[in-house]
Amino acid sequence: KSPFYFQGKESKNLPKLFLTGRFRFVPETPYTDLYGRHYRGGHLGFLPLYEQGGVPQSGQYTIRVRAAAIDRTHTYPNGIITSRNGDPLVLELASVDRRGSVTSAGNVRKMVSLSTHELTETEPTWIEWTGYIEKGYEPEVRFRNGTISAKNLVFKLGRLAQDRPEIKPFLHLKPGNERGHGMLRAYQGPKLRVWEIQVEGPHLPSWPPQGHQLLYDDLTPADLNKKTIHERLIDFAHQAFRRPPTKGEIKPILTLVSAKLDSGTNPLKALQLGFQTILCAPGFLYLKEDEGNLNPNALASRLSYFLWSSMPDDELIQIAQSKSLNEPEILHAQVDRMLDHPKAQRFVRNFIRVWLELDNIGRMPPSPDFRNYYRDDLGTAMQIETEHFFSHLLHQNLPLKEFLTADFSFLNRELAKHYGISGIEGSHFRKVTLPNSTRGGILGHGSFLTASANGVDTSPVIRGIYVMNKLLDYTPPPPPDDVPEIEPDVRGTITLRQQLIKHRADPSCAQCHDKIDPAGFALENYDAIGSWRDYYPDKLPVDASGKLDNGETFDNASNFRQLLATREKSFTRCLTKKLLTYALGRELNSNDRPTIDHICEEMAQPKNGLRDLIQYIITSKTFLKN
Repeated sequence: KSPFYFQGKESKNLPKLFLTGRFRFVPETPYTDLYGRHYRGGHLGFLPLYEQGGVPQSGQYTIRVRAAAIDRTHTYPNGIITSRNGDPLVLELASVDRRGSVTSAGNVRKMVSLSTHELTETEPTWIEWTGYIEKGYEPEVRFRNGTISAKNLVFKLGRLAQDRPEIKPFLHLKPGNERGHGMLRAYQGPKLRVWEIQVEGPHLPSWPPQGHQLLYDDLTPADLNKKTIHERLIDFAHQAFRRPPTKGEIKPILTLVSAKLDSGTNPLKALQLGFQTILCAPGFLYLKEDEGNLNPNALASRLSYFLWSSMPDDELIQIAQSKSLNEPEILHAQVDRMLDHPKAQRFVRNFIRVWLELDNIGRMPPSPDFRNYYRDDLGTAMQIETEHFFSHLLHQNLPLKEFLTADFSFLNRELAKHYGISGIEGSHFRKVTLPNSTRGGILGHGSFLTASANGVDTSPVIRGIYVMNKLLDYTPPPPPDDVPEIEPDVRGTITLRQQLIKHRADPSCAQCHDKIDPAGFALENYDAIGSWRDYYPDKLPVDASGKLDNGETFDNASNFRQLLATREKSFTRCLTKKLLTYALGRELNSNDRPTIDHICEEMAQPKNGLRDLIQYIITSKTFLKN
């Protein structure tokens, strides 16, 4: 086994579980090379913690890795190595929940990416990261932008062996591990070289830990009796229910705990049973919102779950208890405070995933033919771009029209290359101006274009429905039962455009297709992962022109974007409805129409932006009552 050492901090006051451990892993050879991105040859597990079943306790850990980038540039022909020649090598730190051998090809049940680091130097350098790792997970080093598969790389090297003197000597070996390992050792392409890994933690900024303090406050085992246990459970229920518990809610819990104490149950065990019962109670699991105007506690909860996807913090709870949260000035101030807090990023991430259905990107992964999608992790980059874009509009309070017309976005090197934009280096995202670009507004985002495709090809009908629903709140009714499918009705036609023209000859079809098809055709220059194309795979030219249902015509996506911007009022109404639905956690109905009308009237003022829209929603009658 690889040598390592463990040293624990000695402390009389700390349980063994919380001892800070220092682990060090040094390969048996001077270093270990990672070649590929996945499975064998692409990741380096951490043997000391693997043998212990992962880190012993959830908490903050520090990971240090000594590594270097080897042979970033190479002379192998195109297609042999899937990573780009000369790019920095990206070391990824991850935590994995693993079953099986640390040297196996997989058995990773779940992986959490912790951080990425670009390496360009051949001399070893130390990388350090500190953050949260969950109990049972083990740290792992991965070659983020390595060639797709080390096994596939060996196969390709074997085909080149006659022309590569460094590989040729291994041809005489029997196919298998010996030949493969020999070829990889002689391989002169990109390698992530790792000399050492160190892990330290969990770091405890205070004792008892914060979680212990939240549960037990200042109680010690010697303080536990029926009176103090009841007092602590009432306080805890207040926190968990986000409001004072009613007598009907707390009495059965106290009765249960008292019965356990009277029967001789250990006081600490009885208290913990009370905690468990509270966390299983409807008051914790559901938001209590009585009919009529929301009381301050219910308003604080609705506000917090809207903007933070979490329960109210102490400041919001205190204001609710003072009965002043419903006052307009105080409510406005709290909304501003919460939008400026880092937890508001949860709102950004969760809302755009619901609004634009970005989870579809993972459910319908693109075809393996789109190599750059997987090589450059474009699925993640696309979603980050849209999150940064939404956050920028929110924090700068920019007009809603920017969603449609913005001449900027947020890109890293890989996404910029995907979009055909030069001069962007580094894996970090930054604001990039897009003058005279085929990109612009959310219509040009890879996330928008990929979520509206099926991972293999595009359909003007599917994309058209997506655009009309997400941006103009129009959803076509289901087709009539007596309308035939497109394919049987259009035999002999050539392009999908021609097929749909023939399909629309049926008046019952034209009624909807005249509205949805133009938006889909406008985006036909973008393929299933949002990259630009002038021709289809069968070499037929792309025709992105069309005519809207009001008679306006366009030649391409840029023209269509300009026409869509003239429907700013419709987009404002659509986004208002999407946000209000998300904020309330329910579908809207006819009773909500006056609120929507009023908000849209206010948003017609030129000075108002996305942040104002959220303020109008939160101060609306619909939000303030149930």
